[in-house]
Amino acid sequence: MNTMRFMKGKQGRIAVERLFLLLYIPLVLAMMLVMPVGGPPDEQAHLKQVWLLSTGQVGNDGHIFPANLRDLLQDAVGGTEASALKDEEIRNVRLSEETVTEEENQATGIYPLVSYLPQSCMMFLTRLFTDRIDFLLYSARIGSMIVTGFLFWLAIRRSPAGNMILLAIACLPLTLQEAASASCDGMTIAGVSLITAELLRRMNNHTDYTSRSLWRYAWIGIGAVLCKLLYVPALLLGLMPNAVTEEEKKQKRRQTLVMAGALLAALAAWYLLSVKSLSGREGLTSDAVIRAGEVAANPLLLIGAQVRTLIHSAPGWARQLFGVFGRLDIFSPWALTGLLAVSFCGVALADSGAEAVLPERKQAVKLRLLLIGIFILCWMILSCALMVWWTGEGSSVIQGIQGRYFLPCLFCLLLGLPRIPGKVKDDGTDHRGIVLNASMAVYVICVIVTVILLGMKL
Repeated sequence: MNTMRFMKGKQGRIAVERLFLLLYIPLVLAMMLVMPVGGPPDEQAHLKQVWLLSTGQVGNDGHIFPANLRDLLQDAVGGTEASALKDEEIRNVRLSEETVTEEENQATGIYPLVSYLPQSCMMFLTRLFTDRIDFLLYSARIGSMIVTGFLFWLAIRRSPAGNMILLAIACLPLTLQEAASASCDGMTIAGVSLITAELLRRMNNHTDYTSRSLWRYAWIGIGAVLCKLLYVPALLLGLMPNAVTEEEKKQKRRQTLVMAGALLAALAAWYLLSVKSLSGREGLTSDAVIRAGEVAANPLLLIGAQVRTLIHSAPGWARQLFGVFGRLDIFSPWALTGLLAVSFCGVALADSGAEAVLPERKQAVKLRLLLIGIFILCWMILSCALMVWWTGEGSSVIQGIQGRYFLPCLFCLLLGLPRIPGKVKDDGTDHRGIVLNASMAVYVICVIVTVILLGMKL
C-alpha cells in the first residue's frame, strides 16, 4: 500500500520517475554485486584512472599503467607496513583477471577528467573513513550509479512524452551494466537521454522564438556535441522551430544554420588536426584512420587528446599555472565541459515551471524525432563501413562502435513510432492498453532473470 502511494503523483496517476526509482535502485545494486570488479567493458582501465585521480594524480596516456587492475592495486599498497594485510584484501576482492591492453589504456587516457569526477570523489570520501580495497572500488561504482540514476530521473521527469520508453532504456541490462560499473559510459547514455528529452521539450514549446531561447538551444547543442555521439545532425533537425509566419521561419532557419555551421567548422578543424598529428610524415596510416574514425563518432575524444597533448608538452611553469586541485587542468576543456553541464542543468531547472504540452501537430514532432534517430543510426553504420573498407579490420571497428552508444537513438526511434492504442477518458486521463502493461511486466521479468543468470554464471 505504501509503495503504491509513493508511486502515485499529485493527480492520482502513477509517476514514472518514482516507478523508475523503485526499479532502478534494486536492479543496479543487484547487477553491481554479481559483476566482478573489472568485468564490464573497459572498467579496469577506467578504474585505474579513477584510482589515480582520487589520489591527486592524472594518467599520462596509459604508458606507465600495469597490465591489469590487480597489479595497480598491489603497486599502490606496496612498501607499506600493512602490505601483507592489503594483499589479502586484494585477493578477497572478486577482480577480473583480464589483461588491459595498451590501446585501452591510451583510449581511456584521452577521456575527459570530468567524466571520472563522481567516481573519484566517492573514492576520495571513502578513503577518509577506511582504506579497505573493496570499499574503495565499490565506492567508485556507487558514484557512477548515483549520477547515472539522477540524470535518467531528470530526463524522465523533464520529457513531455515517452517517459515509459526512457524508463525501459534505463532498465535495460546493458544500461544497468554500465551504470553499475566505474566507467563513464552509463553517465554518457543518461546525459544524452537528458539532452534528447530537453530537445523534445523545446520542440513542444509554444512560446515565441527569442534570442534567449536561441541561446538555450545553443547550450543544448554544445552539450550534445561534447557527448560521445556526433549530435550535430540531431541539432540541425531539433532546432527547426515551430514558427508562425514565413519571415520568422526564414530568420530562425538562418540563425540555426549559422550556429550549426560554426560547430561543424570547429569539429572539422579538430578532425583535420588529429589526422595530421596521427599520420606523420609517411602519410595516412591504418592506426591514424582507426583513430580518426573513432573521433568522427566521438568528438569529445578528439578534443581531449589534443588538449592533453598540449598540456603535457607545455613548460613546467605553465602546467603549474593552469593546473590546480591535483593537476585537474581547471581551465582546460574538461572543466569547460563541466561548466556547460552546470549551465545546461541551470537552464533546465529555470524553465521547470513551464508546463510542456504536446502541440496539435504532434505527428510532425514524432516524425522529426524518428528522422533524428534514423540519421544518427545511419551515421554510425556509415562510419563503421568506411573504417572497415579503409583498414580491412572489422574487429577493432565493432569494438569501438558499441551497442551502448545506440541507446539514446533508440529513444528517438521508439518515440517516433505510432503509439500503442489505449483508452483515453474525456478528462484526458490516458489508460494504456493491456498490450503495454503486459509488455512492461514481461520486460521487467526478463531483466530480473538476466541479472540472476549473470550472477549464476559469474
